Amino acid sequence: MAVEKLKTGKGGRMKHAPFVSVGIPFLNPGPYLDLAVRSVFAQTYPNWELILVDDGSTDGSYERATAIQDPRVRVLRDGQNKGLPARLNEIVRLAKGELVARMDADDAMHPLRLEKQVGLLQANPELDGVTTGAYLIDAEDKPVALLPGRQPSAQEVLARGGFLHPSLLAHKAWFEAHPYSLDYPRAEDRELFVRTFKTSRLHVLPEPFYFYRWFGVPRGKALRTGYRNERKIIWRYGPELVGLAQTLSLLALSKGKEVASLLAEKVGLENRFSRRRRFATLTQDQYKDALSALEAIKATPVPGWEH
Repeated sequence: MAVEKLKTGKGGRMKHAPFVSVGIPFLNPGPYLDLAVRSVFAQTYPNWELILVDDGSTDGSYERATAIQDPRVRVLRDGQNKGLPARLNEIVRLAKGELVARMDADDAMHPLRLEKQVGLLQANPELDGVTTGAYLIDAEDKPVALLPGRQPSAQEVLARGGFLHPSLLAHKAWFEAHPYSLDYPRAEDRELFVRTFKTSRLHVLPEPFYFYRWFGVPRGKALRTGYRNERKIIWRYGPELVGLAQTLSLLALSKGKEVASLLAEKVGLENRFSRRRRFATLTQDQYKDALSALEAIKATPVPGWEH
């Protein structure tokens, strides 16, 4: 649901600094986990805990996580591979904070992320949660594009998801009232945002307060699974959100995107095709800001880790 004329929360200190639970589920993230964890320690907002939940890693990342020596960090492992939606629901149950922040294990937070998101929620208590825009980074941590944040319409949420899921920070009570469904692999975020669109108040900060690592579009079976679940979501929720005619149009569009993506994959142009549709070019100032933030994150010490 769109939110108009929000207060920015600028000026003055918050009377109450809510405790934020940052949750990172991980499965074989390799060296990328380091940047993710350091970015939490680099936050200008100090009142947080970090919950790291292993989903069956075999690459040494669990051992790396357990080497952290800080009482604000909890690392959990049960030896099972339950999948992302189940782990996200688990993080919500484990969270001690009144706010829960999503994050992927191969991404990073801008140092201002929590400060800006918490400030917005403090200034606008009617909101349920907030997402942000993002810098796109490659496998070598190089900023390569911008994913602008903007408030989506019902049609955009159905067609593309609308919100940057790993940048979501919301009240724990909201997550508890709207658990992730286990029925939409590779589309659990889309289903959540579509299901809650009419009854929730989520706002999008346009600034890139998140670093989203992009390895390219899904291929083969993963791509087909994503589009198949996309159409399941459109058919289930579309008629109520946008009407039957628009739903049928979105279903046709989804099928067309799948065919175009598969054709682009065959000629090796799938990543160029996707980036052209989704991302914006970085300005020189944005590139400098991204590099500066990444350098600050990498220089942030983590207790128990040799730098």
